[in-house]
Amino acid sequence: MKRTLVWTARQWPGMEHTHLEASDKGVTADGIIIAIVDEQPVRLRYRLECDPSWRPVLVTVEPPGGPEMSLRRSGERWYDGDGRERPNLAGCLDVDIALTPLTNTIPIRRLTLEVGESQDIDVVYIDPSPRVDVRPQRQRYTRTRDGYRYASGSFQADLLVDADGIVVDYPGLWTLGSR
Repeated sequence: MKRTLVWTARQWPGMEHTHLEASDKGVTADGIIIAIVDEQPVRLRYRLECDPSWRPVLVTVEPPGGPEMSLRRSGERWYDGDGRERPNLAGCLDVDIALTPLTNTIPIRRLTLEVGESQDIDVVYIDPSPRVDVRPQRQRYTRTRDGYRYASGSFQADLLVDADGIVVDYPGLWTLGSR
């Protein structure tokens, strides 16, 4: 699969452009988000690499003015760009970069849930604004008739996805414009 994806933000002015490529060798996503969030301009480049089973192995985010932040997964452990282990992220399998609906597609593709099934997952949550903050977070995905219910803490959203598991509608936040 090779897709060029463009989402339009609905809660604030902005958009995301991502090139996604999946093959039997793995998955890569290279994206940029440009938006105004809470009256603050945001520009964020990211690159995400996954193995063929859609398990993230490398994530890099580049906020304007730097510094670039990179994490690599080896087994159950995560390491920063200098090779230092991040013990607080141990056991996290997925990555969720705040502001992008693309990172919801990763667990959707990996979990392959049947309608009515749910799964709790631990993710590396990356909040890029106002500075890059990385922490573990528990999330839940539930397969619905039309897509997936995503929940984390008190937040939940019913995500509409296409046949490739790409989020096409993230209510109130993002709409996919290119298919």
